[in-house]
Amino acid sequence: MYKALIIFFMITNIVSAQILPQDKQLHIGGTYMLSTATAALVYNKTGDKKKATICGLIIPMVAGIAKEIYDINHGHPDLNDILANTVGSCMGVVTIRITL
Repeated sequence: MYKALIIFFMITNIVSAQILPQDKQLHIGGTYMLSTATAALVYNKTGDKKKATICGLIIPMVAGIAKEIYDINHGHPDLNDILANTVGSCMGVVTIRITL
């Protein structure tokens, strides 16, 4: 019975369902990288954790919101992209805060 279930799941697409669409994963990953780079750069220049945290949150969010404003006229704007950007920015700042 177990072998039949394994073969069934290998054949069907039930196992390969994504929780997050690829577009949202790209938004999270992009803002995560921008957030960690910004927070690390600001911390290395100033030595202030609070300033690094604030800049690490704000700069990627401004870039994400600017991209969505651009998408209003030139693409497909999506408010969920801003939510994904927020998640990525927060994850980046938390990563930097842990390592400092």
